[in-house]
Amino acid sequence: MENNLTFEAAILKLEDLVKELESGTLALEESVNKYNEGIRLAKYCHDLLKNAETVIVKMIKNDEIVDFPNPKE
Repeated sequence: MENNLTFEAAILKLEDLVKELESGTLALEESVNKYNEGIRLAKYCHDLLKNAETVIVKMIKNDEIVDFPNPKE
């Protein structure tokens, strides 16, 4: 699911989930499902950021252009 999202799209989706959870209108089971989805999105975003950091560090160290790999590959 998350693998096809850009970082920006994943963040927007995560923000929407937080708003839904904070609304207090969801049933317990739905809240738990949304919470789990949020955890997966947060981890996905974290992985993308760590990957970006790794690429930038390599670029700085080697003074070269490095491809930006998908963290899930």
